[in-house]
Amino acid sequence: MGVTMTEDLLDQIKKAIAMVRFTIEEFGEDEWTSGISWFYTPARLALHTALALEGYFFDRADGQFAPAIELEARWWELSDDQLPKQAALLEYLADIERRTEQEFTVLADGDLSAPFDIVDYSGETLLGHYAYALRHTMHHQGALTVLATHHGHEGECWR
Repeated sequence: MGVTMTEDLLDQIKKAIAMVRFTIEEFGEDEWTSGISWFYTPARLALHTALALEGYFFDRADGQFAPAIELEARWWELSDDQLPKQAALLEYLADIERRTEQEFTVLADGDLSAPFDIVDYSGETLLGHYAYALRHTMHHQGALTVLATHHGHEGECWR
C-alpha cells in the first residue's frame, strides 16, 4: 500500500503543531495567563489545543482519555496558578508530535478510509477524523495569534 497521502497528512499536522509552538513562544511569562476572557488566555487556550491534539491522534479504544501531561484537575477546572508553564506545554507539544509521527509510521493510505468508530462527531472515517483534528487545531491557532497580537506581538507563524 502507498503512503503518499499519510505522509502528506503527517506533514500538515507537523506544520500545524509548529505554528502552535511558534505562537506559544511569543508570549512573555507575564502574558501567559492574561487574555481577553476566562478561556481566551494563552495558557488555557494552548493547553486545550494540546490536549485535543493528543486526544485526536492516540488510541481511545476504551473510551477513556488520560493525557500525558500531569494536571491537578480537568483543564477547565484549573486555576491560573495550576496551568502548565510555557516550557512544560512546549515539551508536551513536542511529545505529542513525536508520538504522532510514530502513529503514522504504521498507517498506509488505504487505512485513511477505515471507519472511525468513536462517536465524537469528528468524522465517519479516519481521514475525516484527522481533518477535523487539523481544523480544530487551526481554529485555536487563530485565537492564539489574536492573543499574541493583543499582547503586542507581530511575529509571523505561517508554516
